Amino acid sequence: MKIVIVGNNVAGTFSAQNIRNLDKDVEIEIFSEENYPYYTRIKLPDIISEQFTIENLIVFKEEWYKKNKIKINLNKKVVKINPKQKQIFVENDKKPISYDKLVIAIGSSPSVPPIKNAFEYLKKGVFTLRNVKDALEIRNYIKTKKVKKAIIIGGGLLGLELAKQIKNCNLDTTVVEFFPRLLPKQLDDECGEMLKKEIENMGIKIVLNVSTEEILGNSFAKGIKLKDGRIFDSELILIQAGVKPNIDLAKDAKINTNKGIVVNQFLETGEQDIYAVGDCIEYKNQTWGIIPAAMEQSKILASSILGKKDDKYEGTVPKTTLKIVGIDLTSIGVFDPPEKEGGGWEILKKSDKKNCCYKKIVLKDNKLKGAILFGEKKSLNYINSNIESEVDPEELKEILEL
Repeated sequence: MKIVIVGNNVAGTFSAQNIRNLDKDVEIEIFSEENYPYYTRIKLPDIISEQFTIENLIVFKEEWYKKNKIKINLNKKVVKINPKQKQIFVENDKKPISYDKLVIAIGSSPSVPPIKNAFEYLKKGVFTLRNVKDALEIRNYIKTKKVKKAIIIGGGLLGLELAKQIKNCNLDTTVVEFFPRLLPKQLDDECGEMLKKEIENMGIKIVLNVSTEEILGNSFAKGIKLKDGRIFDSELILIQAGVKPNIDLAKDAKINTNKGIVVNQFLETGEQDIYAVGDCIEYKNQTWGIIPAAMEQSKILASSILGKKDDKYEGTVPKTTLKIVGIDLTSIGVFDPPEKEGGGWEILKKSDKKNCCYKKIVLKDNKLKGAILFGEKKSLNYINSNIESEVDPEELKEILEL
């Protein structure tokens, strides 16, 4: 059996790895439009500041693919799928590639808000960051245009890490965020304010609760205008306002799509022997766009594609664990209890603003539903091990020193 995987991102690569772990003989072939084997996107901002090289980012070198008998085709963009003939077509290649089973792992693309002139100035002072090519273009632009000021539109995870590395390039750096707090999907108001102060202490300006109306400039971008009328001068504008699933390849092949490529609990699409995984998928009207989801999905897909349907995908609890601007952060599950769900909720919290430490635990009927750990990682294993499990609140208070 020949399994073809389109996409060499975390979803595609770990699907290949998990398939190989379950079957030593099945033929696996990956096609990637990029020119690099699997690398971590989290550290892309470090390429801009030259803290990392491309080589530092690569997780699986060429030897890994050889050892696992996985054929990797780099710089090969798949432009068409023919489900009836079980073939894919690669750009500039006349001969189609046949498959027995196909995995679509084409990820997501940066979402660009409806900002006037945003597309007009792309690559002319306005950039998005999603891959190595983007990072190199941004780095080159900073050097050749001798950029002094930069604005990051978006105060999410990648936006803040990007701001830190842009500041490391000795640029005057400002983050503008649509929501009234930073990391609106991971933090509550109190912790968001603590993070804001820490970032401002690094010399990065933060502007919250604003909407960018227009990119200003002549031949090249020169700044932004907010909807409240304020103008910020800047030669470099980086848009990091979330991502959207890539669906065009599937849509053109008449595979069922909505916000993402629609799959069932076994990661199967509506077409026989075609599967989808990672940022590009939609399951039960939801998309994820997070690494833990892609990792979880890749395990279920591997079993499913080999005919072992013991495990079903039921969604992924949102989880973030990383160093954001040098501070340990974990956000998992529910961090603000939904009012519409009624009673039974309990919040355990400790805030130490002086030492930049914040702990918040959310329980429902003594079941651990979510947590924020900011500037603290001793309790991380306990939280990860007991999420969605019943816990003793008194024991929890003792472990977390609440």
